[in-house]
Amino acid sequence: MPRPRRRAWGLVVGAALLFTVGTSVQAGWLLALASALLGAAIAGWLLPARMVSGLEVERRAPAETFQGEEVMVELVVAGRGRGVRLGLEIDDLHVASTRVAVPSLAPGERAVIGTMRRASRRGPNESRAVVVRSSAPFGVAEQRRSLAVPGSTLVYPKLVRLGALPIVDALPTQEHAIHATPRRGMGPEYLGIREYRAGDSMRHVHWPSTARHGALMVREFEQERTRRLAIVVDTWADAGEEDTPLDACCSAAASIAFAALGRGRGVRLLAARNGRVERLVRAEPKRVLEWLADLRPFGGLTLADVARSLGPELRGVETALLALPTWRANGSAELRHAVGVLCEAVPHVAALLVEADSFEPDRRGPALSPEEVDEFERALAGRGVETYRMRMGEDLAECLSRPLARAG
Repeated sequence: MPRPRRRAWGLVVGAALLFTVGTSVQAGWLLALASALLGAAIAGWLLPARMVSGLEVERRAPAETFQGEEVMVELVVAGRGRGVRLGLEIDDLHVASTRVAVPSLAPGERAVIGTMRRASRRGPNESRAVVVRSSAPFGVAEQRRSLAVPGSTLVYPKLVRLGALPIVDALPTQEHAIHATPRRGMGPEYLGIREYRAGDSMRHVHWPSTARHGALMVREFEQERTRRLAIVVDTWADAGEEDTPLDACCSAAASIAFAALGRGRGVRLLAARNGRVERLVRAEPKRVLEWLADLRPFGGLTLADVARSLGPELRGVETALLALPTWRANGSAELRHAVGVLCEAVPHVAALLVEADSFEPDRRGPALSPEEVDEFERALAGRGVETYRMRMGEDLAECLSRPLARAG
C-alpha cells in the first residue's frame, strides 16, 4: 500500500478548489486544470508500485573485515520487467546503514553502485533484505518493497600493533606456579645421558657413551614448556550500538593475544556465555579473531563468578589478564576478593580497566565514576594486581606501555 505524501493532499485540495471555482464561474479551463491535478494525484498514487516491481538486487561484500575499517560494498540492481523504473532509492543495513539512489533503470539494464562503509559493529553481520522505495513520477505517494539479498560479513575486533608489552614480557616470580627443578622432556636444554628406552629417537643416541658403556645411550633434555597467558573478557553488560566498552575489551584481548603468540607464548581466552564459562585453548590467530568477534554481551555471569571458577582453567598459566569495563557490578567487594584468590593461583595478574563512562557519558548510572575507578584501581593494586586504564579513543599501545599500579 503506497504511503501518501504532503504533495498528494495538496493536489487533491487544489483540484477540489479549482473544480468548485470552475463550476461557479463556468470556466472550462479551470475544470480542465482541476482534472489534470486529480489525474496526477491518481497516477502518482498508482505508478510507484510499478516502479519497485520487476527488480533484482545483488550485494557484493567482503567475507571478513576489521572493526573501524572502511569496506567496499556494491549493490547490483537489475530491471527485469517492462518499462523504465524511475526515482529508485535502496536502503541497505549491511555493515552500516546506507541509502543509494538509482535515478532511472531501463528494462534489462544493470546498475552497479559502489559504497564505502565503516564497519563499526563487531561480530557477524548477516543481512537478509534491502528495501527499495520510489515516489516517482510525481512524488505523490511512496511505495516500498523488501527484496531478499542474503549476505554475510564477519567483523573482527580492531587489531592494534603493540610494541614492548609488560603484560606479555613480564617474568613470573612466584615459585609455586613454575617448576623449581627441570623436568625431563624434549626441550632445547641438555640434562645428561641415560640408557636407551623404547620409543627414544635414534637422533639422540650419544655414540661415545654407547661405545664406553657397551649399551645404547641417549642424550636427555629438559621438558619444553610454553609460557601461557590467560585473557579473561568480562561480558556481564554492554552499552551503545557501536564502538562499545565490550568492543574495546575484545580489541585489547585480540591485540594482546597476537602480541603473545608472536613472542611464542601460549594463549587461552575465557569469557562468560549463556551462564557458563566458555574457553578457547591453544588459540591460533584466526580462531582468536573468530572467537572474539562472536563474543556477545550479557553472558549471564559476573566477572566475580568467572574469576571464582577459573581454578582448573589456570593450570600452567603464568600471567592472567582481566579485560573489564568499569561497570558498577565490577567495583564490588566480591570481585576484589575473587581477584585476590586469583592472585594466589597465578604468578602475575593484570587488569585493563576500560572506563565505561567515557563511552556513554549520558548513562553514568551503571558505570563507575572516575573517582570510583581511582578507588577500585587502588584496591586491585593492594591485592597484587598490575592495573592499566583506557578511555574511549585512547591508543591501546600507549595505555599498555606502562602500568599505572604495579603488583606489590
